[in-house]
Amino acid sequence: METTAVRELEFFHYHSGASIWHRHDPRLKLLELSLWSIMALASSPEVMGVIALILIVLLGISGTRISRMRKPLVFWAIMAFTIILTAGSSGGTGSADRLVIGSCSLPFNPEGLARGALRAARLLTVLMAGQLLSATTDPSDLAAALRKILFFLPSSWSSSLATAISLTLAFIPRILDEAAIIRDAAFSRGLGSRRSPLRRMVSLGLPMAEATLRRADLTTEALLSRCYSENPTLPELRIKIRDLLLSLGVILPPSVLMMCIS
Repeated sequence: METTAVRELEFFHYHSGASIWHRHDPRLKLLELSLWSIMALASSPEVMGVIALILIVLLGISGTRISRMRKPLVFWAIMAFTIILTAGSSGGTGSADRLVIGSCSLPFNPEGLARGALRAARLLTVLMAGQLLSATTDPSDLAAALRKILFFLPSSWSSSLATAISLTLAFIPRILDEAAIIRDAAFSRGLGSRRSPLRRMVSLGLPMAEATLRRADLTTEALLSRCYSENPTLPELRIKIRDLLLSLGVILPPSVLMMCIS
């Protein structure tokens, strides 16, 4: 009998809970995610800072533990640092735009550095919004919300699209778990120190592809065994007064600030 070890990772994984944000209507969550992303990418740094503060508070309320997101956070921190470094080292041509460190002279542009920091902050803010949605929204509730939002499409189209998106959110975390298990098992056998990067990539990629295909087959069999149809019975969604008040509370502050600044 096959046994599978499941890692408790937080990044882009759904975790059930009873917080106020877990019980928030998923249609409003999608609307808020869209508005936050647009404002974070297009508005001033002050507005983006307010959005980031709101997201941090909501992540704390929902029970997200930073300690379980160390590896993905390190990766995105490296990406943000790369964006800042790339922007800071571009655009300088004169001698005043050179950073001298010992015998080395590197291009340095303070304005580019500031722009790069702002771009990195925007990226991290959008990632936090996506993490908040995925960690607090059940895939079945998300499918029901998408079907409601896509009411203007033919029923078969909206059902297929909603199912595909919800399955993707449920499937990708499992793939990441499989990848982490395979990687740790390979490294424990000395794969990281004895082989070239190319051979290591192949050795990790083949089991990963096999595990992904096996997981897809199991998901297909599970859907068929449950008599999946394109018009399933989905959870009933009702927007309550509490949902509207919460939505106004997280959308109004950055919106008002954006209008005041502009």
